[in-house]
Amino acid sequence: MTKQTQSEKDKKRQRNINIFWMALTVVIAICTFVVSISTLGDMLRTRTERRIVEAKIETLERKIEADSIFIHKITTSPEFMERFARETYNMQRKGETVYIME
Repeated sequence: MTKQTQSEKDKKRQRNINIFWMALTVVIAICTFVVSISTLGDMLRTRTERRIVEAKIETLERKIEADSIFIHKITTSPEFMERFARETYNMQRKGETVYIME
């Protein structure tokens, strides 16, 4: 009878060990899933931010190109400089009357 009792105790102990390892495996799987989901969310958020920044960069590069062309024109063409000053700052020559129309 002691052998059967010992055998039953061993079976119970083995079953408890199996339950422990199954529970530990489930906990690790859940933790891995949670970390993966948060990492995926960070990746999607970063991807969206990257697209926004790339669009801003593209816009700024076009503005830089336009400003470079403007600087080149204003420094090399006296006619363009005069026209720009007249239109932007309402400048006039002596004896000239400026009419502003909106």
